[in-house]
Order: sequence, then C-alpha cells, then structure tokens
Amino acid sequence: MFDDATIVAIATPSIGTSAISIIRISGKRSIAIVEDIFHSVKIGKKLGKQSTHTIHLGYINDINKINKNVIDQVMVSIFRSPYSYTGENMIEIYCHGSYYIQERILRLLMDKGMRIAKPGEFTLRAFMNKKLDLTQAEAIADLITSESKISHDISLQQVKGSLNKEIKKLKNNLLNFLSLLELELEFSEEHLLATKHNYKKMNFSLQKIKDKLQVLIESFLLGNAIKKGINVVIIGNPNVGKSTFFNKVIQEDRSIVSSTIGTTRDFIEGTIVSNGILFRFFDTAGIRKSNDSVEILGLKKTVEKIEESSIIFYLFNSSIGKIEQKKLVNYIFRLYKKYPKKIIFVIANKSDIVYFKDFYNMKYKFSYFFEISAKNNIGIKDLIHVLSEIFIKKLKENQVVVTQIRHYEALKNSLREISFALNIFSKNGSEDLISIHIKESLSFLSEITGEVTNEDILNNIFSKFCIGK
Repeated sequence: MFDDATIVAIATPSIGTSAISIIRISGKRSIAIVEDIFHSVKIGKKLGKQSTHTIHLGYINDINKINKNVIDQVMVSIFRSPYSYTGENMIEIYCHGSYYIQERILRLLMDKGMRIAKPGEFTLRAFMNKKLDLTQAEAIADLITSESKISHDISLQQVKGSLNKEIKKLKNNLLNFLSLLELELEFSEEHLLATKHNYKKMNFSLQKIKDKLQVLIESFLLGNAIKKGINVVIIGNPNVGKSTFFNKVIQEDRSIVSSTIGTTRDFIEGTIVSNGILFRFFDTAGIRKSNDSVEILGLKKTVEKIEESSIIFYLFNSSIGKIEQKKLVNYIFRLYKKYPKKIIFVIANKSDIVYFKDFYNMKYKFSYFFEISAKNNIGIKDLIHVLSEIFIKKLKENQVVVTQIRHYEALKNSLREISFALNIFSKNGSEDLISIHIKESLSFLSEITGEVTNEDILNNIFSKFCIGK
C-alpha cells in the first residue's frame, strides 16, 4: 500500500481552464528530479542548494538530444523533510492552467521516474510519517467537501486536533486506572485496593470515563446531521399549505401548489443555509387514509422521511374546530412518544385568516409552537431563526463533535468494554478480567486515532480523497 516512490499529481480542479495550476510532488527524489527540468531566471541557481519554504521563478524545459523546448514559465516552492505536509521532500510547481502545459510537465516528471499519486496518497504519507493522526486526516477530507460554515468549522477544529486531544485524555485516564490494577495484581497480598477510599476513587474514575464516552457518542447524532445537512420533514393533512410553506422556505417554486387534495404524491427536496447550518427540507404527501395505490406509496415515503429526519415540521390549518384540536394534540403526543429524540415544530398555518387565541392552551403543550401564514410569508423567518438557534446552542454545549461513523462505532465498542469493567468492579470481581476489558477499550480508542489500524481501513479512508491531496 505504501512505498517510497516519488509521486506527482495536479492539485487544482481539472474541470475547464484556469489562470494557475498547481502540480504537487512528494518523495525523497522530488527536489533532484525537478532540478533536472527547472532553470531559474537567475543564472547558476540550483534547487538542490535552496532552503526549505522558499519559492523560485524559472522555466520548465523539455531537453532532448536535438534541442531545448521551453514549456512554461513557472514558480517552484520547496518544502524539505520533515517540514512539509507529507513529512517528505516536497515540491509545488505553479504553472499556467492550460491543459496542454499541465500534461507536458506531468509527462516530463513521469519520464524522470515519478508516478501519478493515488487518491489521498499525500495525506496518507502525512499520516504514515506522523504529521497528523487519522482523525485529522479524515477531517481534511470533510473540510474539502464541507457545504456550510458550521460543517467547515467542525472539520477545522478536528484538523487542529480537537478530537485527538479528547481521545488522548480518555486513554491517559484508562492507563492510570490500568496501572493501579496492575499494581494490585502484582502485590495482591498487600491489598492496595482494599480500602474504601481507593475503591470509591477508582469507581468514580471509571464512571467519569464512561460518562465522557457517552457524551462523545451522543454528539455523533448532531455531528453527522450537520456534516450531511440536517433533514427537516414537513408533514400534515392534505391541503394545509405544506407546499406553499416549503416554497417560501427554500424561496423557489419547487412544489406544486393546488387546492386539490393529494397534489403532492412524492417528496420534494430543497436546501437552505441558516446561521451557517445546512438544512434539507422535504415536502411530503398529506397524511390521510386512502385506497389510491399511488397515494399509499406517497404516504409510505412520508413515513420513511420522518424516520430519516432530525426535525419534524407538523403543519395544520388554524381554522380547525375543537374536536380536531384534541385529535391534533393526541397525534403530536404520539409523535413525541414514537420519536423521543426528534425535535417537533407544531405550526398553525393560515393564522392571518382565522385568529385564535389559545387553542385549549396548545401553545403551552408543545415545546415549539408557531403561528404563520405561508401564503403571505408571515412568521416563517422567525421560525427558521429558532430552528438554527437550536443547533447553534447544541454545538456550544458540545466542545467536541463526532462526525465519522467509524469513530462512532469505535466509541460504542469502547463504552461497551468500560461498562463490562464497571459491572465486574462493582461486584468486587477479578482484577484480571477488569484489566482485559480496559485493554480492549484502549484498543478501540487507538483505532480512532490510527495507532491501531489495518490496511483495509486505511484504503477505505484515503480512497475517498481527491487526487492531489
């Protein structure tokens, strides 16, 4: 998987032409190879004698037995090992963005013994040379593909090592606990852990580790949603204004607006960014009993979207009578019970037509209750502001947010081992058995940062990168 070949790739987008293109090179021979084809504007200047982190103006030449052809005037940056992104000698060539120029330079370099880099190979080398850990490498990929400010900010924090620091703290705490256990095993006759004080102290330490793991695991629901965009499903009975509301939210006429019941038979998707957070809205078929096979399929898809979404927007017509109001309250409470981890907005639409004051204290029965007019665009801006503020607050409460499913699974496995250890510890069980579970927990944490890994995992992670990164 990993060799010492000198690799090269175009690090700028290949779609269309651009003013400048960057050709990135890494490997022991990178400086020497580029020196063969680069001629500085300053006579006698050699790249091999230049310091790290310097930039030089010159020409890339194709020299053969017959003549010397100038391909382009370029700038060349030098990054010497270990003070480079990959930890190896690196060169970056800044040439003009012509496809012809890029291909000519690449061909020259490959003729000199370089090979085209695989996707993510520059970052893989950075990981292998301990310039960053696996959490930081994955965060770089997320940073490149981030679609919103919040997603960008979370990725940037992880590139800086925020998750790595938390994992290190957990591992240090586990190692401290493990050292006391090992001491007990070695000097069992001395009963070093027999005192009540030591027992409580160790139990408290292990419980704190368990609590921190649970916090990180729970943050995944938030982090994964923000990374991909937070799903918001709009549901309600037919003809309550869901499609009009959807169009106003995303500020496009995407959904068909009609007074005919059952107009929306499938879900329609639209996105907005509010306070730097990406939200994905889904307008769905109206919820009602039907014998129509197409409409039944639409209702099935509505249920699927409810399952997939973090937020439920339930719209109803504000002109409903007292009996319907009671049914509505019962239905929302059933939603709360069925989806305890989802946030539910109860939204009274067309409130400009029918004024209601209380709705049997409905406003106070629900955590989030809004009166709007989708048609006249009243109350929607405030509603979306509240929606984004919920997640801003959640992010402030979570200093570190887990976004990778791989990290989530490893944390769950680590927590499982800690739970086993705590259970044995509480029953004054075997220290040997406790030690085994603690070591397993440490192993799962080490998988997150890449201290314990295998080639399949690395291939899976770095194959998702673009070529040149």
